[in-house]
Amino acid sequence: MASSYFPSEQYTSEEFVESVGAVLFRMSTHEICILHLLKKDEYILAKGRRNCGETRQDTAVRELTEECGFPCRLLHVNMCKRAPPAIEDEQLGDEARFYSCICEPFTLQIRRLGEGNVKLIWWYIAAVNEDEPSHDRQQLEKDKTAVEFYSFDDVLEKLTFQMDRDMVKKAIEIFTNSIRE
Repeated sequence: MASSYFPSEQYTSEEFVESVGAVLFRMSTHEICILHLLKKDEYILAKGRRNCGETRQDTAVRELTEECGFPCRLLHVNMCKRAPPAIEDEQLGDEARFYSCICEPFTLQIRRLGEGNVKLIWWYIAAVNEDEPSHDRQQLEKDKTAVEFYSFDDVLEKLTFQMDRDMVKKAIEIFTNSIRE
């Protein structure tokens, strides 16, 4: 029996969970929204588990709205991806290519949750719908977290985890190269 040419891992549905989040930009002020976990004094990005039957894009918008209290939308951005185009006219190699105005995850994080269990976290780039009123966050969330906006430079200092800082730095680069004011 043959095995893959590449180092591979396989997880059944009992062994993985999917989460989705987004780097949330307030476009008018060029700030990024993060959550301050009050008890731990940690600064993180909003994300949450994908429900059965829910698309990743819908999960991102739902989780951002629930956790941050702001209506938002995922942004169509310019970036490189290894995925082939929506319509493939010819067989293309498995390589990164540049796309304009796409709404796709820009990062995938994989967290090992213990023996044989993983969390897949898909990340998008989003913007606050500034012309819509904010939503009331659940009281439980208000007691545990504060929603805060920081400038691009300050957010990179504030985030607790280096992996989040690296990801937000990439999001800022994509955002800056995509959004023309």
